[in-house]
Amino acid sequence: MFQNWILPKDKMQSTVKELLEALGCSLEADSVLDYIQNDPNYGNSNLSSKQVNEYAQRLALKASNSKIFLKKYEDLKNRNTDNLSDLILLFYKLVCDEKRSRFNKPKVAPKPILGDNKHQITKEDLPQIKDKLLKAVDESKKLVMKTFEEKESKLRPNWYNSLDLPNWQKDHPAMSWDFPKEPVPLIASLVGIPIASQENIIIDELLYVFSGIPGNYIVHQPVKDLFDPRTFLISEDLDDALKQIVQQMLPLASNYSIVRRFIEQCNMWSGQVLHALVSAIEILLKDYYTMIAQLETEHMSGNLSLQKLWYYVLPTMHTMQVLAAIVTNIGKSEFRGGPVLTVLHDKTSTLMGDARAQEISLFLTERASRPYLKILDQWIHKGTIVDPFQEFMIEDNELINKEELPVDYSADYWEKRYSIQRERVPKFLEKYTDIILRTGKYLNVISQCGKSITKTNTEDIKYSLREQNYSAIIQKAYAFASKSLLELLLKEYDLMGRLKSVKNYFLMSQGDFIVQFMDATEQELSKKIDDIIPSKLESLLGLCLRLSAASYDPYNEDMRVELLPYDLQFQMFKILSIETEDEKDYKQNKDCPPLTGIETFSFGMEVKWPVSLILNHKAIACYQMIFRHLFYCKHVERLLCRVWLYNKVVKRFSEARLYADAFALRQRMLSCIQHLQYYMCVEVIEPSWCQLIQSLDKVNNVDEVLERHNDFLESCLGDCMLTSPQLLKAVTTLCLVCVQFCTFIQEMHKYFVDAELNSMLGSTYDNTDYSEGAGCGTTSSGSSDSFARSVSRYGLRFTAALLSVLAIIERMARDNNTNKLLNISARLNFNTYYVKQLKKFCSDDKLLDGEKKQVAS
Repeated sequence: MFQNWILPKDKMQSTVKELLEALGCSLEADSVLDYIQNDPNYGNSNLSSKQVNEYAQRLALKASNSKIFLKKYEDLKNRNTDNLSDLILLFYKLVCDEKRSRFNKPKVAPKPILGDNKHQITKEDLPQIKDKLLKAVDESKKLVMKTFEEKESKLRPNWYNSLDLPNWQKDHPAMSWDFPKEPVPLIASLVGIPIASQENIIIDELLYVFSGIPGNYIVHQPVKDLFDPRTFLISEDLDDALKQIVQQMLPLASNYSIVRRFIEQCNMWSGQVLHALVSAIEILLKDYYTMIAQLETEHMSGNLSLQKLWYYVLPTMHTMQVLAAIVTNIGKSEFRGGPVLTVLHDKTSTLMGDARAQEISLFLTERASRPYLKILDQWIHKGTIVDPFQEFMIEDNELINKEELPVDYSADYWEKRYSIQRERVPKFLEKYTDIILRTGKYLNVISQCGKSITKTNTEDIKYSLREQNYSAIIQKAYAFASKSLLELLLKEYDLMGRLKSVKNYFLMSQGDFIVQFMDATEQELSKKIDDIIPSKLESLLGLCLRLSAASYDPYNEDMRVELLPYDLQFQMFKILSIETEDEKDYKQNKDCPPLTGIETFSFGMEVKWPVSLILNHKAIACYQMIFRHLFYCKHVERLLCRVWLYNKVVKRFSEARLYADAFALRQRMLSCIQHLQYYMCVEVIEPSWCQLIQSLDKVNNVDEVLERHNDFLESCLGDCMLTSPQLLKAVTTLCLVCVQFCTFIQEMHKYFVDAELNSMLGSTYDNTDYSEGAGCGTTSSGSSDSFARSVSRYGLRFTAALLSVLAIIERMARDNNTNKLLNISARLNFNTYYVKQLKKFCSDDKLLDGEKKQVAS
């Protein structure tokens, strides 16, 4: 029976009884033990001690004496009672969750039985059917109201469920200052009463009606909607002249009823702005009640006539009409927070010709805006948002502590953490929305860095029809926040030093380090990515940092090695295909041959807060793409320089002139790759970097720093031929031809030496037995070709790839009207002799048709 119990039965019973006695609830020990026996999930709650303490504190709120229960809990905890956490969780479910889920289930309204199928409905059945219908309608109304209350309770915080708040309007309707909801009949008659006496009676009735109390001769009628004007029923026996005056004054009672309904329907979840507005209306109503009391005193002394009453209440009727119009507009729209202030501001602006009405509206707007402007004051002077009812224009989307932030937090912080809710912005603050957002964000970053922020202005923001009254305060706070954060980044966190460090490694400004690193890691990076040991690369990186001039860089310890699962071309195409039809093709890596370390290698950098706002995840990714492009070009240059070493060996041979074409092709390739690197490093990156440094000396805030830095990265990516898929593919093909040629020469090197030693070198090399295989990419498996023809083929493939690059560059320069790309076009342009040679080679009958198509393409 107790197979899932962790404690013995007797110990379990004693522990349960002790908790029940301390809790003081109506649960019985046997029912709890039965629940434990039948619950398969009991004993599987892996709660932390902090969570158990929270459940215990919530249970204490339900206990008859919370102190006794918490004392008993601490006693059991100190005694190391086994399975105490599971028992606390179980009691919480039984007392709180289970009770609500079992006993508060919505009841379905009973279906009315209109009649029996055995006999037809007769007239005698109609009263019974009517009663059943009315009962069913009443049950349906209760069900709808209960569903609405349950929906509203979901929007409330969790701690609200532990509060036992009374519903005064429902439980005590007589406490309302408005007329009763139920209609009241006329209970007296004025037949036979003289007109003078009727006037005194009606004056007394009106004073009651003005206060929301129904009279005997003037009674209210129920309203269909919450903010509908209220109508009144006047005794037919009243004199016509008196009735006409009474009808002229009754709109005051109707407007008062609308205002009272608005006040009483505002609850604790209506927000601080509506609470402040209600408080301001109550101040005006206090004067209204004072006037009613003075009129009553005047009436009791016999000095008040109906004409005098009309004269006295006439100004108040206009005031109440303005109040009723304002609250009706707000109430029907169900506005909260900023939109309420917009309605009040528009109303105040439209009442320019009515001084009294504008004064009232201005008073309400100023009072209602105080809590909103107080939140604004905290935001622009301290960078914090205290907005429990979600009314402020700026919403904080952060739910966790900074220490628990995800890796890409800095990348999204500036754009996503704080967002503007346009529907909450008051109309009189619309033009300052962006400044307000940036001001608080600057201060928030400063506070997250552990710096204290003192309020720069002792003057509080106050509402005014003249915007310059609070404009100066906002501008002053913005200037202080932007200057403080900028100084913090530039001076204390050395933003410029960080950027220079990034330039040294990612943009290859630290030349000796790059050379040493490539020498040290060449063997490891030539392997397939699955065969590379990342820890070995990390150790080699640390060694090169210590032995090169990079050892003087204070941020060299933040560098790390990254092996990305895709090559540069796939990475760029994946980025450029975002929000296009080709995006789905790059959701996952395509099936491709295993990549080498050279193709996947990149540097990574750990950047700490708050510099990570500038060097965020996106910015580091852009630097990585530029680095991978430069790094691969540097790798190709090293391979071509190695071919030059092979050429030096061949130059000692007696028939070295036969290798002249290979020498020339290697020099053309080397010159082309060096020109590419020179263009990217000297003509693109260095001028853009100097322009960035100059612009950062003139910035006034962090947003300008982000903008200038993003412009620098976009300029480098575009001018380094990375943002055009066709151009990037053409440059990659050009480098691939160079790599394949270097592989071919390296494979042929051993044949050079053997041929010279054995004196077998002739005008052709047909008698050698080699296969180019996949490295050459021009012949099928098992075929052979002369050395001279293979060199010629590589030369023409290189020429075709170079022509393709130049054609794309010239087309882009013509379409986009950019001159910088024309610089590389001028450097890479060559004699038309190679074009003629390409056409001549394609017309050679000795070539296979497949080779012609491949070269011509």
